[in-house]
Formats: sequence, structure tokens, C-alpha cells
Amino acid sequence: MPDHPRWRFGPFVADSAEQQLTRDGQVVPVTRKALALLATLLARHGRLVTKDELFDVVWAGTVVTDAALSRAIRELRVALGDDATAPTYIATAHGLGFRFVAPVQALAPADTPAASGAALAPPDLARPPATSAALPMAAALPAPDAGRAAAGAVGRGAEMALLQRLAQGATDGQRHVVLVSGAAGIGKTALVEAFLARYPRDNAWVAVGRCIERFGTGEPYLPLLEALEALSRQVGAARMGELLLRYAPAWLAQLPWLAHDTDAQALQRALAGNTTQRMLREVTQVLEVLAAERPLVLWLEDLHWSDPSTLDVVAYLAGRREPARLLVLASLRPGEPSGDGAALRALTQQLVQRGLATELPLAALDEPAVAAYLRQRLPPAPGLPLAALARFVHRRTEGHALFTVAMVDDLVRRGDLRPGVQGWTLNGPVDELGTGLPDNLRLLVQRQIDQLGDADRRLLEAAAVAGADFSAAAVAAALQAEVADVEERALRLLQAGRFLRHRAALAWPDGTESAGFGFVHALYWQGTYEGIAPGRRAEWQLRIAQHEERAWGGQAAQVAAELAMRFEAARDAERALHYLRLAGDGALQRCAYRECADHLQHALTMLERLPGDQRERRELELLLTLGAAQMALQGYASDDVDQTYRRALALCRRCARPGELERTLRGQWNVALVRSELDQAQLAADELLLQASAAGDRAAAFDAFAKLGQTAMHRGDFAASRRHLEHALALPLPADDPMRERESPRVLAYLAWVLWYAGHADQALRRADEALALAAQARSPHSSAFALGFVGWLHVFRGDALRMRPLALQQATLALEHGLIYWKVWSDMLLGLAAGIEGGSSLAAARGCEDMAAALEAFSRQDAEVGVSHFLCELAAAQLACGNRDGARAAVAQSAAMLDGNGNTYHAADTLRLQGEVARADGDAAQAQAHFESALRQARLQGAPALELRAAMSLARLWLQQGQAEPAVALLAPLRRQLTEGADTADLRQADALLAELAAIKPRRPTSASSPPAAR
Repeated sequence: MPDHPRWRFGPFVADSAEQQLTRDGQVVPVTRKALALLATLLARHGRLVTKDELFDVVWAGTVVTDAALSRAIRELRVALGDDATAPTYIATAHGLGFRFVAPVQALAPADTPAASGAALAPPDLARPPATSAALPMAAALPAPDAGRAAAGAVGRGAEMALLQRLAQGATDGQRHVVLVSGAAGIGKTALVEAFLARYPRDNAWVAVGRCIERFGTGEPYLPLLEALEALSRQVGAARMGELLLRYAPAWLAQLPWLAHDTDAQALQRALAGNTTQRMLREVTQVLEVLAAERPLVLWLEDLHWSDPSTLDVVAYLAGRREPARLLVLASLRPGEPSGDGAALRALTQQLVQRGLATELPLAALDEPAVAAYLRQRLPPAPGLPLAALARFVHRRTEGHALFTVAMVDDLVRRGDLRPGVQGWTLNGPVDELGTGLPDNLRLLVQRQIDQLGDADRRLLEAAAVAGADFSAAAVAAALQAEVADVEERALRLLQAGRFLRHRAALAWPDGTESAGFGFVHALYWQGTYEGIAPGRRAEWQLRIAQHEERAWGGQAAQVAAELAMRFEAARDAERALHYLRLAGDGALQRCAYRECADHLQHALTMLERLPGDQRERRELELLLTLGAAQMALQGYASDDVDQTYRRALALCRRCARPGELERTLRGQWNVALVRSELDQAQLAADELLLQASAAGDRAAAFDAFAKLGQTAMHRGDFAASRRHLEHALALPLPADDPMRERESPRVLAYLAWVLWYAGHADQALRRADEALALAAQARSPHSSAFALGFVGWLHVFRGDALRMRPLALQQATLALEHGLIYWKVWSDMLLGLAAGIEGGSSLAAARGCEDMAAALEAFSRQDAEVGVSHFLCELAAAQLACGNRDGARAAVAQSAAMLDGNGNTYHAADTLRLQGEVARADGDAAQAQAHFESALRQARLQGAPALELRAAMSLARLWLQQGQAEPAVALLAPLRRQLTEGADTADLRQADALLAELAAIKPRRPTSASSPPAAR
């Protein structure tokens, strides 16, 4: 048998090389599965082909039900005009299989179509054929002939050449992102499909993901999930499942049907600590692993309707520098108001300006391009005034590609253009064609719809309500009809070529299977949808939503955004709110924070549609999830987060369920602490302890004591802080309790600080090491970033920059990878400090100061104040070390002002000390001594001998300058003896060196200008 056999039967020819079926030379649209089924029957014509044999050949490596076979047989019968009860071509052997019964003639293979530019079929038999949908300017032509298969490139020679050149570059390992842009109907889809028809796919992966209007913008990663499913059909479901499990478990959890025997709980554990950066990294790894095997083309259609998370993936793929045999094609309308228009414009501009993407804008067709299309579409008979006809069509359509195709369709249907023996002829003068011809595409679409019979028009309207892409099952639910009847009528409309095209078949968890279809263009869908009465739309949406809700059952959360949209359109506010909440929860789990916030904020606007007694209850549920998303998006202390938790707390007083008040108080405590509103933080922590005590909940008590300890530390009450933190650690909780596992590293990190301030430097170091060890086990990126940052600062306190810097680098990496914006700023602050200390030059130190100042500005943008007065002290010290007294003066003044305003006094003694150091550098000894003495009093008041020692050393150095060694020794020596831990720390080494220097000086009487304070 030839490699690419051809068969003739009746008026039909089936050609496996071109992957098409023709009748009397006209292409008959059929799906690739149906065509593969036909080829299998033709190759075995005259004998029974069993169901098992058909499944093994046509659906090899794929698990499908009998319904898939029945659907493909039914599609073939519609295409062939066959009757199952009196078959001309395909006879059924009930329960066994099928037999092709008509005479069949084997033909010699045709010349390879590549040379003539005809469409080459892809190896993926599940992909729809390059019918009218792959034509130059749209998918609206009836009964397309074989000569039009390559017409997608008419008038687009330069664009096609660019795509082919970039595709070759991608094959050679140079990743490319191409943004094909233009107005609706300009020919973006047609160009990409014509390019893919010529693309050599025998050794390549090709995946398409479509962004869908209305509910697509709220379903995170929707087109990418579709693309991964498409790849699984090429790669094989089993292998795709293995790849996802290895490289992208967070994505496998979104595609559980590929998980096979993988433990569902293991997948859920894989989602623990999931973040936006992890989602980006994982999907990129999978795509690049596949691209290492074969070049991979990823087409994201209608990116203007994309969800924000998909835009993030495009940016991530484009920005990677590693070589990859990857070509990303994205078609988009730059001015489309749907979706996240501002984000798309910003992304497009950024990628193009940075040279990370190529924009391919499509303009309207010019008159020669229209003439070329007409010549290819309608081979002219002698005497056809082609130039005049092209001029007429171009003038009426202004070169709009979709309108051009639709107008030619209309001229053919009206009989103004007719096929003859020698080619196409015109029935009358060109200047008379305008009579009765619509002036724009919308009117033309409406006229075509009006010409349909009642049943077909009703089906098309129900399809428009179902969506631009839809399943026959959804339409059947709307019309309360049989799925098989809807499929058959939709296939006949598809054959007419004006309205519908094939899409992937659909399967729901309840076993429902049906064919998939789509409108040939969004403008056809929109034109149909706008003609439906609002009441009818609502009725059909309700039926579809109820049917999908039943079909998805316990898995309805996977399509929550779509169900929310449908129930809202059906005016069922209660169920719409329910699914918006589920959609928000799902988006939060995928770390799609913008989509989560959008869903929940939209839900909040719908609350007024509920009965009054339900509104507050639902509002509270929404706010608790919204607060978590806003924290991730905007930082802990934004005004939006603050308002969300304040409102939630007010609602909790009236209608909270168990656990909700605690969740709200934790959120409010986070906001208050990071804003350094310590009185509010104290109230929230106190109430958390009351709630935990009343409930006898040890885990909640652990959390409450931890928050009390952290709040007390920031207020400078080190004794109370240590008491609360150690009480939390002493609570008898299991080692694997989630609360202890998540919070213990943070409690230990805070305790390490408290111990250092209290003069126990060695104990502090041991607690810090425990914090890092537990954080490594906790599988919580936030806990790890927290511990790394706090322990990094502990090494700053100890004067050990060498041990601090690697921790800061780990924290920066973790924060970037997981989108932890607050902790990224912490790491920036530490790394700036390290750069100044390690630089060894004034230039390096100055750059370190600049980095620290930039980090402080970033804290300010997040409304984060907690700890900032302390960090300003570190900046002031660094500026003094650089000799920049003005910078040091400004930083320490800002630190002092913050202390007066927010009470975040744990490092206040050092602020006072550094004010004295600036005054000493300015030569104002009296002012310096006053500040140093204030620092001593503050440190003693707080029980912070570590800071008291620093203040004492500063005062002792001042007295040493004045020749007053004896009072300096009297002040410093007792403090040094009191500190029995931390002999290796910088402060104690400096104290020992200073005492040795003082001991070498002969005592003398103090001057009257500066007398030391009374001994402690």
C-alpha cells in the first residue's frame, strides 16, 4: 500500500496525503478523527472492522468510550449523506463493528502538495481540518474548494516569510515570541492557521490555547491548561502525566485526569507553599523539556481576552535567556477593551522595547491582495472583469478581511458570481452588485442568520448563549433537545461553512460526551448573541448552568468561573455568588491573586441582590479570602487590606462562625504590626488569646502567645516578649502540628533577637540556628524567608557580615521565586548593608548606602513601618562610616521622628546613640553626651544591656577624647563584666579593646565641661 493512499468511492475522494475528503472536487469538512476512521474502513473495505480494531487504530494510546466512536460514525454519515437504516457506504454490524460496503477504487498518490502551497495536514488526527476556518481572512466561506486551502497567506507574503524565518530560528534553539496584532476580522487567526498548515509537524509539537471572552478573564491559566491538554494528546496522556508529576505537580493538580495512579493527597501536598513564581517556573520547565525533544509551537489565540496569570507566563517565557526550541505565537487585538487591556498593552510594549518579542501588526488588505484572493478563490473565466470586481469589493469592505470573505460568500449565494465550464463568471455589470448588499459586516451576518430556517436559527442562538466555543451538550441543555440531534444539525451548519467550525470534543465527569464547535469568528458569535431577547438568554443560561452543575458534581469548582458567569446571566445571584467564591478560592490556590481579587470584588457588588438577612454572612466569607489575596498583591499593610479586615471584624461581631473571628484577628494583627500600629496589634493579640482560652484550643493559644511576644518585642518590652515567646514554645503541641510547624521558626527567630538585646548572645545564636533548621523542614516559603531575614539581622547585631550575606542571598532568591515582596525588601536592605561592609572602598560603601535607601523607600511604598526606624539607624551608621554626615543626620532624624510617632521602640536606644555620634562628628561634645546619656537610660529602662553597652562605649570614647579615662572605665567595665556571653561578637571585642586602651592611660581629673553621670 502507498505511504499516502487515495481512494475514490461514488462522487468522493479521500486523500490521506492532504488529509481531506472531497466531493466532486469540493472539500467536505470533517474532523481528523472522522477522516482517520474513514481511512481505516476504506483500507479494509468489504470486511467487518471491529470496534476494538477501530479503537486500536484511530484512538491508539487514548482511553475513550463507545460514544466517541458513535459520534465519529455519525459525523461521517452526515458528511457522506448516508442513511444508517439503508446505508450506501457504512453498514453497522450491531454490537460488533462497521463495514464499508460501497465499491472503492484505489488511486495513485497525488503529487506532494507542498510545492503548490496546499495545506499540509498535521499528524495530530484530533485536530480539525484546514477548512474554511483556515482561510485567508476568516472562516466564513461555504463549501471551500481545495485550491483555497493555502489562501490564508494571500496578501500576507512578508508576514508569512517572517513567521517562517522565526520558526526556523526557534528550531535552531532561539526562542521567539511573536505578537500577531490587528483589528477584529483582519486575518490574524487565518494567517497563523495558514502558517501552521505549512509548518513541518512530523517532528514537532503544536499546541493551541484559546482565551475566551466573558468568563475567560477570570479563569487563571485557562488557555495554558487547554494547551497542555492538547500536548497530552500528542505526547501521550501517560507520559504527559509523568512529566507534570516530575516538573510541574502544581499544574498536574489542575489536570487530575492525567494523574493516573498518583495519590490525590500527594498532589495536594505538592500544592503546599504554592506561589505565582512556582506556577511560572513549573509550566516553563515542562514546555522546555518537551521543546528539547522536538520544536514546540505554542499558539495563544485572542490574548486580548486573557487572564492576567497567562500574561505573566508569556512574559516569563519571553524573558528567559536559556536557549529553547520554542515559538510562542499570540494573536491579539491591541485596542480590545475586554480582558486586562492595560496589562496587555504594558506587556506588549515592554516585550517589544526590550527585544524579547516581535510584533507583527496586520493592516487591511490592499486592492491587489483582494484581487489575488478572488483569483485564487474563484478562478476566473475569460471575460470576468477581475480588476473591477476587486476594486468594488475593496471599496465596500475597505480591505477588512472577514468582511471581504463574507461579501464574496454572499455574492456566490445570490448567484451574482457563478461557476462555469471555463471558470467563474459575473451575472451582470460590477456597478449593479451593490443593490441589496449590506453595507457592513454586522448587517451581513444578521442577514445570513435571518436566512436560516427556524430550527437552525434557534440552534445558532442557543449556541451563542453557550459561548463563542461550545459543546453540543450545552446547546442541547438550553433547547431541551437530544445531544445527537444537536450534533447532527450543527454538523450540517458546519458543512454550509458560514457559521461554525470544529472545536475539540468535550467530556464531563458524569460521562457526558459531545462534539465541540465554535463560531467561525467572534463577530459572528457577537452578531448572533446580540439578536437574542434578554429573557431568552437568561432562560437558556440557567438551563446550561444547571446541566453543567449536575454534570460536574463534586468537581464543579474546576469550572466555577464559568458557572458563576452563567448563573449571573441567568439572574440567580445566590448561586452566582457561591461559584464566584469557589472561583476565588481556586485562583488563590493557584496563586492567581489578581483573578482571586477580581472574582471576590465582583461578588461583593452582587450582595445587594441577595435577601437582606443573607448579605452580611456572605460578605464576611468573601472578605476573609479577599484579604489574603490583597496581602499577596499589595503587601501586608496596604489601605485595601486594612479596610478589608476592619470591615470583616465589624461583621464578625454580628455573624461570625467558628474560626472566622480568629482568621480576621490574625489578618488585622498582621496589618497593624507591619504598619507599626502597635496598640491595635496588642488588642488583636489579646483577643486571640481570649478566644483560644475559651475554646481550649492549644494551637490557637500558641499563635496568640507568639503574636503577643512579637508585639511586645517591637514595643521594647523584652522581658514580656521573652515570657510570651517561651510560653508558646512550651505548649504541649505535637511536633507535626501545622500551627507549630509553620510558626515555630518565626517564634524562635524573634526569641533570638530578644535574647541578644537582653545580653544573651550565645543563647540567641542557638535559637537562631534552631529557627533555620525548623524553617527548612516546614515546607513554607514564608516561614523560611522570615527566618532567613531575622537570623541575617542577628548576625548583623553580632558584627558577622560574612555569615549574614549568604542568608540574605537565600532570602532574596526565595522571595523572588515565591513572590514575597515584603521579604525581598528585607533582603535588599541586608545586601546593601553587606556591600558597604565588605566593599573595602568608599565607592562600595556609598553604593551599599544607596541600596539601603532604596529598600527603605520600598518599605514606604508598602506602608510598612515596623522595624523601619531600626533600619534607618543602620543606614545612619553606614553613612557615618562613609563620611557622609548629612546623610547620617537625615537618616537618624527620620528614625527619631518615627519613634515619636509609632512607638516601635525596640531599637530606640541606638537611635539616640547615633544622634550622639552625628553630634560628636559635628564637634558638639555637649549635645553628643546628652544623646549618649539618653541612650543609656533608654536601654536600662527596656532591659537591653546589648544596646546599653553600645551607648556606654560611645560615651566612653567621647570621654577618652577629653582625656577622662577613669570615669569611662567606671562606666564601661561593670557592663562588660555583666555580659558573660558573646565574647566573639564585634561589640564585646570592641569593648575589650577600648577598656585596654583606657587602662593604658594615666588617670586625670575630669574637666568641668563634661562630667560623667552617676555610676549605675
